[in-house]
Amino acid sequence: MLHLPRVSVILGLAIAAGCAGVSPRPEAATAATLPQVELSAAQSKRLSELVDTCVQTVVMRRYDEAERAAHSAIAIEPRCARARAVLGMVMLQRARLQDPADLMLANGGEAETRLAEQLAPEDPFVGWMRAVFLAESGHISAAAAAADEALARTTKATPEARAALLGVAGTYRYELGEERAARPLLQEYLSIRPEDAAANFRLGSCLLRIAAVPMGPKEKADLIAQNSADDAARAFARSFELAPGDEDAALAVGTAWLRAAELAEARRDTATRDQRLEAANKQFEQVATLFPNSAEVMFRLGLTAERRGDRAAAEAAYGKALEREAQHLGALLNFAALLEDGRRQDGAPAEDPRTPQRVRELLQRALEADARRPGLTDSERTRIVKRLKGA
Repeated sequence: MLHLPRVSVILGLAIAAGCAGVSPRPEAATAATLPQVELSAAQSKRLSELVDTCVQTVVMRRYDEAERAAHSAIAIEPRCARARAVLGMVMLQRARLQDPADLMLANGGEAETRLAEQLAPEDPFVGWMRAVFLAESGHISAAAAAADEALARTTKATPEARAALLGVAGTYRYELGEERAARPLLQEYLSIRPEDAAANFRLGSCLLRIAAVPMGPKEKADLIAQNSADDAARAFARSFELAPGDEDAALAVGTAWLRAAELAEARRDTATRDQRLEAANKQFEQVATLFPNSAEVMFRLGLTAERRGDRAAAEAAYGKALEREAQHLGALLNFAALLEDGRRQDGAPAEDPRTPQRVRELLQRALEADARRPGLTDSERTRIVKRLKGA
């Protein structure tokens, strides 16, 4: 049987409301109703120990222990903000064990986190708990806003105390696709906790997405975007260094160098372009050695070879990608386009009479791959169908 929490001030109200068939209203929670108590030295010491246990166990998701410590802390000091924040999180986890979630418990938990925020608005841990509560309730936008507000209230706290709050603030903005808002938050977080591989990857992703859409006057915007792509490559490299088994991070390093090369080319900076292309090629070759069965790395080697003007190497790479994954959509399309172009590096027409049929076969396979796992836009699909019909 599910072990429910003992009754606290707010939870007592929640249960009473539940018995009446009405879910509690979290927005009505007010700390003004909580009693003021004077603690003895022994009580203060015990309270400190219990709060430490609350914090440690809820972070490790040991909710039974966190619940017991929270209730014991609240019994000593009803206005203990951290204990109430932890109790709110525990109640949410209890609510989520049921399907559908227990609304009374979830609302009671939200009321506890609201109380905690009222009691200690400048406590980064309380702000972190409130933001995580909202995120785990499915309200990412509200969680991001709560984290931002908590950061604004906790500027006097130490960097280490604010680290977790910065981390979730950056993560939620990233998950919302707000890369420019997420970037400074993640950068500040990583200045405190640089060993977080996932956060380094998120930062790299933000920087690469920013580099994908240069903003402002073209020459200046392309340079700024190129610098962003360079920084993305370094962030991904750091992520891969910390998590050497992460193929996505390894591939992302080379992809960022490729984007930097494109932007350098747009600026007609051929020296920088060639340097970034070489860096991308070197990275993908390393990944191909580390992950010998990867189709994706061969595909990206093909992209790099095309950008370097090495058509033969590109054909070979796309062919190897398809040997590893016959339905790799990108390799099928790029290989077909390369063959249809029909030009060697010296500009001479390709003489292989099998080329038209090979192109048709690749395009047909691309449609089949798309049918299994959609990846084409409607317009791309229409163009391929017309091409196969000879239109």
